[in-house]
Amino acid sequence: MVQYKVLQKFRNKETKEVYEVGQEIELTVKRANEAIENLKEWEGDFLERIDTKNQEDVQEDDA
Repeated sequence: MVQYKVLQKFRNKETKEVYEVGQEIELTVKRANEAIENLKEWEGDFLERIDTKNQEDVQEDDA
């Protein structure tokens, strides 16, 4: 599972859950790609992948 940041409010077609702007959600890459494809009908980006590996590296460097 991968973390994504919600850029525009939308409803998950499968779970019917509504995601708000700024919310961080966890999806499989396959499901995220399906959602992105389904949302192409509307203008703009809806999801941004969060690179958690780099965040962990930064946290370790700060320690």
